[in-house]
Amino acid sequence: MPNRYQFVRKSIAVLITCGLTAGLLPGVAALALPVSAQTPAALTASDAPKQKPNIIVILADDYGWGSAGCYGAPAQLETPHLDRLALEGRRFTNAYAPSSVCSPTRYGLMTGRYDWRTRGDGGGVIGKEASLQIETDRLTLASLCKGQGYRTAAFGKWHLGLQAPPGRTDWNKPLEPGPRAIGFDYFFGIAANAWNGPHTFIENETLLGRIPGEKIRIMENYSPTNYTTGITEQYDTDYLMEEFTDKATDWIEKNSSESFFIYYAATAVHKPHDYHPRFTGSPFGKYGNFIEELDWCVGRILTQLDRLKLADNTLVIFTSDNGGVVNQRDPEIKYAMNAGLDINGPLRGGKHSEWEGGFREPFLVRWPGKVPAGTVSDQVISLNDILATLAGILDVPLPNGNAEDSFNAWRLFTEENPGPPIRDHVIVHAANSTYSIRMGDWKLVERKAPKQNELYNIKEDVAEAKNVIAANADRAAQMHKILSEARDRGYTRPDAGK
Repeated sequence: MPNRYQFVRKSIAVLITCGLTAGLLPGVAALALPVSAQTPAALTASDAPKQKPNIIVILADDYGWGSAGCYGAPAQLETPHLDRLALEGRRFTNAYAPSSVCSPTRYGLMTGRYDWRTRGDGGGVIGKEASLQIETDRLTLASLCKGQGYRTAAFGKWHLGLQAPPGRTDWNKPLEPGPRAIGFDYFFGIAANAWNGPHTFIENETLLGRIPGEKIRIMENYSPTNYTTGITEQYDTDYLMEEFTDKATDWIEKNSSESFFIYYAATAVHKPHDYHPRFTGSPFGKYGNFIEELDWCVGRILTQLDRLKLADNTLVIFTSDNGGVVNQRDPEIKYAMNAGLDINGPLRGGKHSEWEGGFREPFLVRWPGKVPAGTVSDQVISLNDILATLAGILDVPLPNGNAEDSFNAWRLFTEENPGPPIRDHVIVHAANSTYSIRMGDWKLVERKAPKQNELYNIKEDVAEAKNVIAANADRAAQMHKILSEARDRGYTRPDAGK
């Protein structure tokens, strides 16, 4: 890495170690907004930018808050392209996935609606043969953009189901409805996790490499020995990320003369930790190599924007579906952690859990000339908010009955000085169906009887080590009331009910 990059990265790391309310790069005024429970500020049409950008949303898989240089990872973990996004844009410290597991977050990201409003409070991942989880008449990121004349495409891991409900996916029939039924012009990727199968790529509604006359069957469940019958060749998991990135960068070039929206859903760094052979030698082992491949793929997308002179009019958002796995029974995770990688930084817990490490995500936003470069925001934001934010950017009113839990965060992307929050609370839902609500500096964890609810001040106690509900019973009761009302009401964005 160039010396200048090393210097800037060290500057970021030093600032981060001073606390979660991080400072900025040398020469950039501080933007460290204390989270508060102020009344959210309404945004008006005048808050929207005057030009419509290309839009790229990159969703990593199981990527923890502390796993990039700009979020305090050790310098030996090389993430220059993610760090570049932080240098050229804004880094959020309090961005939340709506779930601590995969599919529910993907639903919330795509629709701006909490998944549990549709699927109930089970909280888990959908099966590999689940039907399409998103109603085809519901507004999505893709249909919003397509309605404004954008070309739209999705690449990578889908895991939102295929074919019409109810019932299981029949791999021997066209895979519709699927991504193209909810607004995408083009899809290239895989159905769910890399080991789940079917072990071949999907293009639009078609499984590639089918053997005529042979049935598609997925053998076994979730292990390296899985295989699929009826296809000419199984994909090699070492090359999945490269294949998705090749397809995405080629599609950008072919559609560069039009406005476009891309949803790039990486398989990194979900198991299996398989990566291109060019990535070797990370001191954090296979897990570190996979992180560095993820970063490299982000870099290839950024380089393509530079080459085609599209960067200045492209909004890029990078985040993750849930926190990183910190289960040391996994030898690759254990190796990385023992080597000094705090996968989720100082946060407690990780994927699946009700703790901050399961929900709080890296969240990077870049749009040169619009989003101030090298800045940090401590404002609370949810991945659900991306839909309302894009609607605000495109100056499109949200239709009734859609994006019920999505707030326009455009001001948070661009404000020079911190203003009031856009939402007074955010609800998160763990894989074990535990609900929590964050309001200002406080987080209430709702427990099912006979267990008692818990309350944490996560500004003073980011590791959620001290339950302070006994000393703050009134506050906890009010937060629980707001949580219950939000579930019953059917929406959290105030104007969604009008």
